[in-house]
Amino acid sequence: MTLVVLMAGALSMSAAEGVKPVATIGGAPISLSELDTAVGSRLIRLRTDEYNIRRAVLDDLIATRLLDAEAARRHVTTAELVKAEIENKITAPDLAEIEPVYEGVAEHYPGMTKEQVLADIADGMRRQRVGVRRAQFIKELKAAAGVRVNLEPPRVAVKAEGPSRGGAAAPVTIVEFSDFECPFCGHAVETLQQVEKSYGDKVRIVFRDYPLFSHRTAKRAAEAAHCADEQGKFWEMHDRLFSKGGPLSDGDLHRFASQAGVDQQKFDACLTSGKYKEAWKPSQDEGNRVGVTSTPSFFINGRLIVGAAGIDTFSKVIDEELASAAQSRAAVPVASR
Repeated sequence: MTLVVLMAGALSMSAAEGVKPVATIGGAPISLSELDTAVGSRLIRLRTDEYNIRRAVLDDLIATRLLDAEAARRHVTTAELVKAEIENKITAPDLAEIEPVYEGVAEHYPGMTKEQVLADIADGMRRQRVGVRRAQFIKELKAAAGVRVNLEPPRVAVKAEGPSRGGAAAPVTIVEFSDFECPFCGHAVETLQQVEKSYGDKVRIVFRDYPLFSHRTAKRAAEAAHCADEQGKFWEMHDRLFSKGGPLSDGDLHRFASQAGVDQQKFDACLTSGKYKEAWKPSQDEGNRVGVTSTPSFFINGRLIVGAAGIDTFSKVIDEELASAAQSRAAVPVASR
């Protein structure tokens, strides 16, 4: 049974909820609404996966129709349009671009000559450029055609409480659930820095603790981060903790605190006191409530991204949220602004 069928079945049950409960106990009913309340946000990942599949197919349908319509307008075939506007508008990678890539990946091509590897790299770079140009051309066609996507993504209300940076009134809020011992979380640091550089005060980033049970030093690292935050040095400590990319000793914590510029005596006293020993718990409880099961997990205005996704994934969602915010502002009558 497919995901879509399962979801359709759930909707059908919802429509008939007043007639048939999902279960009875000695004649006492359990309604679908009661079940949904108990499930809470634990299905957010499933619903996000379904949305992503639907959105990808929808984007393909839109692109196909736009290309066909533009080809018809120009009295050419779609293949001719693609060749003229996409394939012919990219530059082929030259040897100066390919050689540095070859030096870093040559060992991954056993049994192949250098010429064969260079040709394979060149083909990969060409296909990547075709993809970028195609996306750009489709974007131009969408703007000209006034395309508007009404497919709503699943969202969950997440408490944006914790250390943050970015505009306080930003139209986009990213809530990150993370673990200082998690190497994938460390990879996400650079991506979020790119987000900040690209969007500035349009985006606010909030950090929330979600130490995994399997990471024995993650809770201690979270405690150290709270002690640094007490001195206004959370983000400096945050970056250094993630630079380790694995388990963190107390020696690491003290060394990173020193590098972060905290008052070492106050930091040591804070860590020794144990005042923040369980400060991570409220954040982890919130993560559990909204369906977090792994790190890193991000909620962009309530929209879930799981794992150390690249800047393209973040930018796509952020751009959609900014566009939505702009449309909402435009829809407000002038007199009520």
